[in-house]
Amino acid sequence: MQTRRIFLKMLFGLGAFALPWIGFDNKLKAAIEPLMKQPRVKLYVVPPEAQTIYEYFQSASLNRTAMDDILALSAPEMEGRRTGQAGEGRASQYLSRELSMLGLKPMGDNDQSYAHAFTIHEVKETFVGNRLTFTVGNPDHLRAPSLNILGGLKGDTEEIILISAHYDHLGIFEGQLYPGANDNASGVGCVLDVIRRLVRENAVPKKTLVFAFWSGEEMGFLGSKAFVRNPSFPLERIKAVINVDTIGNGMIGNFGLWADNKAGIAVEAVQKAAAEVSASAMVVSGNGHNSDQITFAKVGIPAVTLLAREWLENNHTTQDTIGIVKREQVELATEIVYRAIKNLAF
Repeated sequence: MQTRRIFLKMLFGLGAFALPWIGFDNKLKAAIEPLMKQPRVKLYVVPPEAQTIYEYFQSASLNRTAMDDILALSAPEMEGRRTGQAGEGRASQYLSRELSMLGLKPMGDNDQSYAHAFTIHEVKETFVGNRLTFTVGNPDHLRAPSLNILGGLKGDTEEIILISAHYDHLGIFEGQLYPGANDNASGVGCVLDVIRRLVRENAVPKKTLVFAFWSGEEMGFLGSKAFVRNPSFPLERIKAVINVDTIGNGMIGNFGLWADNKAGIAVEAVQKAAAEVSASAMVVSGNGHNSDQITFAKVGIPAVTLLAREWLENNHTTQDTIGIVKREQVELATEIVYRAIKNLAF
């Protein structure tokens, strides 16, 4: 009996760890739906003007803002969204739900899923000054699962403009939560708000738009690297990449761009959009820092990262909370990305 109890504890513990990584596919829905009917409960109050529950939730998603996303993703319940841990699983579910409610086409591992799965190796935590960072651990140890999340708006052609932001952060270390509000819940909120605007407009682009949320960026761009190694569509279709990272702090309208000298089409689109809203977006040196644009640049795809010039302030510290994120800065970044997409894809 004692052995049986120990086995059951281990089984339930494994289930608790694995649950965040399980997508709500048809088999899982089929298993859950009978349970939801016992007892009979009214789960949602749907307004009379909403004909279906889907319309109700789509309306709720459309009425959200980037600041709502930033607040949700940096909340304690997300546990800092460390790649390979439960908080990242919750964040990936949040993103999948938003893309589904907004009606985007799944563009993950198959045409029924927003998730693009990969695995990560062990990493070690280390401090550089007061900034927590990751270094490579033992690659022979057990690998952990992780997910990129991708959805699309189909255009008239097969050519793709890719808009991305990483959604992972540092998690909890030595009992301290690293919320990652600016890095990079701000970039995620910006991209989601661009999607909402396009959906509200019923926009039909000439080029297909793919919106990607990478994980594993903090561990060395692992998510975007995994996608380039195992893409869900041919990389040759991607004509430009606009990546958004840590855009929410600093002087209003003062942005920087990370890009190489082959990113002309992407850089020009972002700089033109910034000028239209009286913002600055100069190509600057990362001084050894980078974001996921580098993954695509290395395979010859024009790619640029938009970020706040003061992005390094409070970066990778416990002070990266919603309090340092400026609504006006986020809204301005959203406008820049929206206009750049219009220039590139419409």
